[in-house]
Amino acid sequence: MNKKNLISYLAAILYSLAVPSFAQEADVRVCIDARILYAANGFEGSTYEYSLDEGAGAFIQTHNDSIIVQWSNAPGFYRLGVRETSLYGCEGDWAFLNVELVGERAQFTQSTYNICGDSCVYVDFDKSNFLAWEWVNKTIPEDGRITVPGRYELRTIDQNHCVLSSFVDVVQTPMPKVALPPDTMICSTNFTLYALNTQNNPFETVYTWSTGETGLFANIISSGSNVKSVMIGDRNMDVDTRYWVTAELNGCVASDTMTIRACVIPDRMNIPNTFTPNDDGDNDTWIIRVLQDYPHASVEVFDRWNRRVFIAPNGYTTPWNGRDTNGRELPMETYYYIIHLNDGMSQIPVTGTITIIR
Repeated sequence: MNKKNLISYLAAILYSLAVPSFAQEADVRVCIDARILYAANGFEGSTYEYSLDEGAGAFIQTHNDSIIVQWSNAPGFYRLGVRETSLYGCEGDWAFLNVELVGERAQFTQSTYNICGDSCVYVDFDKSNFLAWEWVNKTIPEDGRITVPGRYELRTIDQNHCVLSSFVDVVQTPMPKVALPPDTMICSTNFTLYALNTQNNPFETVYTWSTGETGLFANIISSGSNVKSVMIGDRNMDVDTRYWVTAELNGCVASDTMTIRACVIPDRMNIPNTFTPNDDGDNDTWIIRVLQDYPHASVEVFDRWNRRVFIAPNGYTTPWNGRDTNGRELPMETYYYIIHLNDGMSQIPVTGTITIIR
C-alpha cells in the first residue's frame, strides 16, 4: 500500500471512530412548547441524522448539521440524538443531549366560563406558581372581569421563568325565563302549579321546584282545616305558604316565587256590610279585601226589586262606588249581593247584604 492510500485509509478509520456532539454540550432545561435550533459538531463533509424521544415533540426543519425542534407541551425528561456519517461513508455512534422540559400554564377554575344574559364572569386561576401574569387583552382588569364572550389569552411567567400563554373560552347563554302566577288563595286540597313564560326556553332547560319536583309543573297536596295547623302534605291550608321554581340552562338560573295564602272559608270572609259614598274620602267605596285572592271572582248587587244595579264579571278590580250600571247615584238603602269566587273549587256562592249610607 503506497503512502497516499495509507493516509486515506487511516483517515477513514478516524472518521469512523468519530462521535458527533451538539453545540449545546451540557444537559439543558427547555420551556415547554419552545422552538429551538440545535447545531451538530462533526467533521467537514459529514451528514447527520437525528432522533427524538417519543412524546418529546417534532422536527420542524433540518439543514444537515442543524435541526429545529418544536418541543411538546408535556413536562419531563427527553433525549435529542444525532449520528454522523463521514465523508467516506463511515457511520459513527449516537450522541445524545438530555433535555428537561419545564413550564406551567395557568389552570383556570373552569374550562369554559358562561356569561348569563347581560351579566359578566370573573375568570380566576391559581396564582401561587407564577412570578407575573397579564391578559393580552389589556381591557380586562386584574380581577379577571369579562363582559364580552370570546377566547382570551393569559400570559404568565412561572418559577422557571418560562413565558407561556393559556387560553380560556367565555361564552354567552341567554338567560332562561320562568314565572309563577300572582300570589293568591287556593282552598283546594290538591292542585297543580305551572311554570309560566317558558315557551322560548331551550329544551334542555331544567326546572326545579321548592317541593323537590322537576319539570314544568308541581302537584301540591294540602292539609289543615282552619282549626288545627297540622302539616301532612306540601302545604298547610291554615298558613301562608311560599313556593319557588328555578329554570337552569348552562349554569344560568332564573327563578320566581309566589305565596298561596291561608284559606279563608267564605262565611268568615269579613265582607263589609256598609259604606258611605259621599265623596268625603272616607269609606267611599265598597272594599272587599279578601277578593284580592280571587282574581276571577264575580260580584253582583241587586236592589229590593231584584234589579241588578252593579256587576263586576271577572275580578273585583274596581270597588263599587254606590252607583248603578248607568252611573247614577243609588239611594241610601240595603242591597243584596252574590259573589262567585270562580276559583275552581268553591261551588256555593257567597251572599249577604250591603247598605249604602249617605
